[in-house]
Amino acid sequence: MDVSDANLQNIEKRVDALERATDSRRKTKVANMGPLGLWAFSLTTAMLQMKQLRIGVPSDNDGIVIGFALGFGGLIQLLAGLFSAVRGQTFAATAFSSYGGFWISYAGYHIFTDATGTPRNRTAEEAMLFMWALLTFVLFASSFNTNVAISSLFFTLGCLFLLLGVAKATDSGAAHFFAAIFGVGVCVIAFYAGAGELMNEQYNRTCIPLGAFERAHAGRDRSFNEPRASRVGAIPR
Repeated sequence: MDVSDANLQNIEKRVDALERATDSRRKTKVANMGPLGLWAFSLTTAMLQMKQLRIGVPSDNDGIVIGFALGFGGLIQLLAGLFSAVRGQTFAATAFSSYGGFWISYAGYHIFTDATGTPRNRTAEEAMLFMWALLTFVLFASSFNTNVAISSLFFTLGCLFLLLGVAKATDSGAAHFFAAIFGVGVCVIAFYAGAGELMNEQYNRTCIPLGAFERAHAGRDRSFNEPRASRVGAIPR
C-alpha cells in the first residue's frame, strides 16, 4: 500500500465519521414508523387476498375488508407517512401516504357505491389499477438506496397491480385466482420487511437480513425509514 492509498483511506474514514456525527445531530425523537406502515399494508392486503381466495372471509362480505382498509391499511399508513415526513424521509412519507390514501379511497368507493346503489365502472377500475402500477414502479425505481427487501416489495407490488388490472379487464376467474396467490406473496415480503425494520432497530444489529445494495451504502443494511445525512463530498475510487 503506497502513501496515496493510505491517505485516501484516512480521508474516507474521516468522511464516514463526519457523516455519523451529522446523523446523530439530525436524529429526531419521532419513532421509525416503517414497521407499522409495512405491517398495516401487509395485513390489509392479506385480508383482501383471503377474501378473493375465499379463505375465512366470504367473497360476498366486504365488511371486514372495508374496516381494515379504513383503519389499519388507510389511517395507520397515512399517519406513518406523516410521521415519516417529520423524520425527513421523503421516500417513506410518499409511499406510506400514497398507499394509505389508496386504502381509504378503496373503502370509500365501496361504501359509496353500496350505499347509493351506483353501478361500479369496470373501465375506471381498470384504469385505476394500471395507474397505480405505474406509480408503484416509479417508487421501485426510487428504492435502490434502501434495501433489497423494500425494492422487492415495490417490484412485486407493481406486478400485482398489473395482474389485477388484467384480471379486471378479462374478467377471468383464473386470472383473479393467480393475482390473489401472487398478492399473498407480496404480503409475505411486506411482513418480512416490517419485521426486519423493527428487530434490527430494536437490537441495533442485523437480526433479520434485509439485503444491502453494495454501491448504495457500503454493504450495510439500510432502513426503509432512516433519515439521510447529506454527502460531504465524493471520494474518487
